[in-house]
Amino acid sequence: MEPIPEAIVEKTWQEVAGFNPDRATKEMIKVGQSQPELLAFLMESAKEMGQEVRELVIYMFLVVYRMFQHAHGKIKMISPEEIIECYKHNESLMERLEGAHEKFLDRVASIQTYRQPYVVKYVADALMEEDDWEEAVVLTDEQKGFLFLLLKSVIDALDQKGMEA
Repeated sequence: MEPIPEAIVEKTWQEVAGFNPDRATKEMIKVGQSQPELLAFLMESAKEMGQEVRELVIYMFLVVYRMFQHAHGKIKMISPEEIIECYKHNESLMERLEGAHEKFLDRVASIQTYRQPYVVKYVADALMEEDDWEEAVVLTDEQKGFLFLLLKSVIDALDQKGMEA
């Protein structure tokens, strides 16, 4: 699948940020019906993290999913096996990189994000910049890393499913 253009990424996160609570709830219900396994994966994975963190990851999932919708239209349903495969790949990669030299990490990061660089950048920026606004959900470094792993796995699953279409 072609990388989603930066303009679509920007437009989409700004659009979703402007949703009122009712609209956000309706959109989330639609996404849950379209991709129940992805939503269940995120909810189950983040269940121990507290309500605010769960809401943040679900919000970010909505933004990411809509980015793929805007760029590619309808997305086929993703199976639990496809999600787990993406998650295990990313988890394994992160484990292998523990303690690696910074230049090597930069190189791996550029290779790993080449398929959807602007979507991955949105996720990384959103997780790292939450301290910049008053109502921010405060995340530990461990939570940021785990949420990045979850959302990178979602991005990969959506990207792979789009390549099949």
